[in-house]
Amino acid sequence: MPRRLLLSAVASLLAATPAFAAEIAVPPGGPGSVTLTVHGDDTALVQETRAVGLPAGESDLAFPDVPSTADASSVRLASADEGAPLVVLERSLAADVPSLRRLLELSVGQEIGLLVADQGADAPPRRATATVLSVAEDVILEMDGNIRVGLPGQVVLDALPEGLRASPTLLATVETPSAGSRTLALTYLAGGLAWSADYTLDLTASMEGADLAGWATLTNTSGRTFQDARITLAAGQVATAAYQDDMGGMVMMRAEMARAVPMPDAPKAEAQGGLHFYPLERPVTLAHRQTRQVALAHAPGITVTARPVVPATGHPGLYLDQGAENTPVHAARRLVLTNTAEAGLGLPLPAGVVRVYQAGPDGAPRFLGADHVDHLAVGGEATLTLGEDFDITADRRRTAFRRLGDRLVETEHAVTLRNGKPDRAVEVRVESLVPGDWEILTESIAHELESAHRIAWTVPVPARGEVTLTYTVRTKY
Repeated sequence: MPRRLLLSAVASLLAATPAFAAEIAVPPGGPGSVTLTVHGDDTALVQETRAVGLPAGESDLAFPDVPSTADASSVRLASADEGAPLVVLERSLAADVPSLRRLLELSVGQEIGLLVADQGADAPPRRATATVLSVAEDVILEMDGNIRVGLPGQVVLDALPEGLRASPTLLATVETPSAGSRTLALTYLAGGLAWSADYTLDLTASMEGADLAGWATLTNTSGRTFQDARITLAAGQVATAAYQDDMGGMVMMRAEMARAVPMPDAPKAEAQGGLHFYPLERPVTLAHRQTRQVALAHAPGITVTARPVVPATGHPGLYLDQGAENTPVHAARRLVLTNTAEAGLGLPLPAGVVRVYQAGPDGAPRFLGADHVDHLAVGGEATLTLGEDFDITADRRRTAFRRLGDRLVETEHAVTLRNGKPDRAVEVRVESLVPGDWEILTESIAHELESAHRIAWTVPVPARGEVTLTYTVRTKY
């Protein structure tokens, strides 16, 4: 028999469930009554207004249909009407909601109804009763004078067990000096609501320009559907002590979204408290377990810089170890974005994944790689590492090693760069880590100082050509 729950006339049963003593239900408001500020770490600030009629004095209020992930300790409840004071005396969250397992647990030692189909293929199921003995592992029933394991039919209940509610419900005891209609402002933090940024970058044929499109991917696993909510996206790190879970999967964009298509107006960023907020212009309906994408950024015709890089070896053995060897490597394919108005950007970009495409000979986009960028402020620079360059190789060799003292060495180096591209010269950036107290004695191309122990050379290499960078380093360690 299928183990599923049949509640006779479910909607009417829930509606007919007796109200808890002297409770006043405060149902959700209509479209537009909810505002969500969604952070990227599975946390959201929910603000909603609900209307209710209150008597003078104390009242017990029940706010149904709050998310099951609501943080009861963060609740703020106040009157939204001027001159109508409201004092909150108590508050709690009742999240014990119906499920087959929970209904059976609350029915242990009691009789339940069952619809059992044992009268033949064409006969309707008969109504039977059984006493629930245990649900610790399997469901154990006493039925027709026998002990049975498992459910022989569909469960039928005349009412919900006491204490069980149809949906997670916020409870509050309030006091007001006068009777009348009130608009209540309810605010709380909830988990299960998150967003992430996804970008597509469509490169021009020269790889010197691109169109940038950004989408915000919203996900809702809070247990509640939000109808026509006003949503603001918050970008930046915010400390929170609740609802940190493993719901961290990145939602991939569909392939067709990589093509250059018209986009709606993107939200304008508002800076506050070290964060950036992006209010969405249109209300959004976000159902439980739904993922939805909205436009976040659009910057056509931006300037980008393709930069093949031979990365540093990452260890000092090249200079200090007499037996150090090196092997040929492919240059890394990197793309530099400068977030300035002069480069066609000049807007704060939330952290996210940037997927890079370029049109092939038939005009269809080809995927060139992807990388994650951190929050990029105006004036900042982001470097995307897209993989290795098939055509550009580097053979890094140490050609001489001289020990001048116990802690003083002098080494000579040659880096041979080869460009297999038949139609394009390239500028390859060669990076190196230099430990201890160092000095460049000779070099075929002047180096740039990136930090105290990192230097780099920019080496022009012609199409189908070869260039060797040479330099000598004296190192004291």
